[in-house]
Amino acid sequence: MTTMSVAKIAEALERDFRLAANQLRETSRRLRTTSRRYLDAADVLDQWAATVNDIRPDLLITYHELIVGTSDLDRHAELLRQIAFKGTVKTAGEYVCAYISDRTGGG
Repeated sequence: MTTMSVAKIAEALERDFRLAANQLRETSRRLRTTSRRYLDAADVLDQWAATVNDIRPDLLITYHELIVGTSDLDRHAELLRQIAFKGTVKTAGEYVCAYISDRTGGG
C-alpha cells in the first residue's frame, strides 16, 4: 500500500522525465554530435512530462508500488531511455503502462 499521494507520485514521475530529458541534452552537447537522436528522445520525454496529469490514478499507484518495491531503480532509467529513443510511446500514461508490463512480466 502506498503512503504517497497520487499528486506526489505524478510530481516525482514528471521530475524523472524532465531530469532524463536534460541528461540526454547534456549528453548530446558533451558528445558534440550532429545527430538529433538525443535531442529527439529528450523532446519525447518533455512530451511525457506534459501529460503526467492525464495518467489514471490507479496506474500511478501501481507504478509507484512497483518502483518503490524494487531495488532495481536503474531499470526504470534504462527503460525510460530505451522507450524514449524508440519514440513509439507518446504519453506518460503509455510509458507507465509499459513500465508496469515490464516489471510484472506482461507482454
